[in-house]
Amino acid sequence: MKKNSKKEYLNRDEINEMIESALRRHNRRSTIISSVLGWILIGGYSFGLFQAVQNV
Repeated sequence: MKKNSKKEYLNRDEINEMIESALRRHNRRSTIISSVLGWILIGGYSFGLFQAVQNV
């Protein structure tokens, strides 16, 4: 059996560009997720605080 696969290698600049792109995408997604979770937690805390103050 013969493999007829092309051997196309990536150079160092292309690899660095792919890594930087993946890091940017990861940082953007993690920032969005962290901000959403933060707002949910702040909302829950303030809701509980208002409930506690209202019942006193």
